[in-house]
Amino acid sequence: MKRVFFITAVALTTLFASCKETKKEEATPNVQENVNKDNNMEMMSTQDSIQMARKMKMDSIEQVKSHGHAH
Repeated sequence: MKRVFFITAVALTTLFASCKETKKEEATPNVQENVNKDNNMEMMSTQDSIQMARKMKMDSIEQVKSHGHAH
């Protein structure tokens, strides 16, 4: 009986703890600035990748035009 009571108490405590709404902290300007920097760096990296892919594609097209096949 003690065992059942203990398991029930732990289960209810866990249930109430999981339902408790946590306080949401507002992002500070410093955190927002870091997020913006990360987003900008990611965007620049993506743009660089796109430019490299375009350059490789154009290079392949030029090779095909000049001597019939790409390397």
